Amino acid sequence: MNLFEVIHIRSFSTKDREAAMRAFADLRFLDSKGTIQGMKLLQDVLLETDLRVIIQWQRETIEKAKSALGIQLAAAFTEFGRVHHFVCRECDVSEGATHEKGI
Repeated sequence: MNLFEVIHIRSFSTKDREAAMRAFADLRFLDSKGTIQGMKLLQDVLLETDLRVIIQWQRETIEKAKSALGIQLAAAFTEFGRVHHFVCRECDVSEGATHEKGI
């Protein structure tokens, strides 16, 4: 199952945004379990001070708790702005799932 951990950073200023981007570029981490499928940094197209770190996990079960990596990153990025951290799962949009819900 694909899970996505999102760390939304609303930078205090463009200078803080640039510092957060450099910090992301310098990240080094160890994925000993091999469950991380990827990690990206995204910038909002309308609000330039908003960044999002997206961590994609592949797990057998849904874990509602945030990962240790995500918690560490969220704490580190508070230096650059306000942080909102959450976990999402990929929606099942198969034909059967949409008809069951009356869509």
